[in-house]
Amino acid sequence: MNSSNNSILPPIQRRVKSNARRLKLSIQHHQIFLTTPPKISEQVVQAFLRQSESWLVDTWQKVYKQTSLAKIPIHGEKLNLPLLNQCFEIVLDHKNGSPDANQLIDSNFLVSHLNSQLIVSAQESGKLLKQWVREQAAIALPRRLKELAEQHGFEYLTCQVRHAKTRWGSCSATASINLNAALILMPVALVDYVILHELCHTRQLNHSAQFWHEVHQVDANYMQHRQQLKQFKLPSWWHLS
Repeated sequence: MNSSNNSILPPIQRRVKSNARRLKLSIQHHQIFLTTPPKISEQVVQAFLRQSESWLVDTWQKVYKQTSLAKIPIHGEKLNLPLLNQCFEIVLDHKNGSPDANQLIDSNFLVSHLNSQLIVSAQESGKLLKQWVREQAAIALPRRLKELAEQHGFEYLTCQVRHAKTRWGSCSATASINLNAALILMPVALVDYVILHELCHTRQLNHSAQFWHEVHQVDANYMQHRQQLKQFKLPSWWHLS
């Protein structure tokens, strides 16, 4: 297939079936599968793919647009966690969600990581990946909050990491701080802005001129960070319910 169409389609997963009598392309879950009979030549396979290219691209785009497929992680997609200084390549596992024995299993959500790859069970991959990211956020965000509070002389009571839909963070009258788990997907400068914003609320529980003066004292570029925060796009799978 030509390079432009390769950028549209995910990698084609091959399956050899002993009872297959012909080549067959299918879209299942969010991947493309090519079923082949045993002992078929690569030349025949490539000719079949060239003949099927137009149909495959059209069908994939229709399925992608008309279903929740648009909110499912793509095989090979990059997952950046700047606060942890980590970047993973998402690998969708179609082998019944069972990682190899040498892979490090992380919780019971069928997500594992090996070197720079994040292996996710293809079934329910979006929800599984989201849960895994939330677990990382529950550890990393309170740690960063503690670091910034100590650095700038703030005091707070508790910290909760939640999956909020409308707020990046909040601070109560008792100085209890809530942080959105999605922050872990953002550049560190934006994470710090949100955390410092909430820490400033421990001194000024409002958005008065005095509050913004407090923010400016700890983040001289806060106006730029506010604008960047409004424009930041989370991965589509993060919005799965």
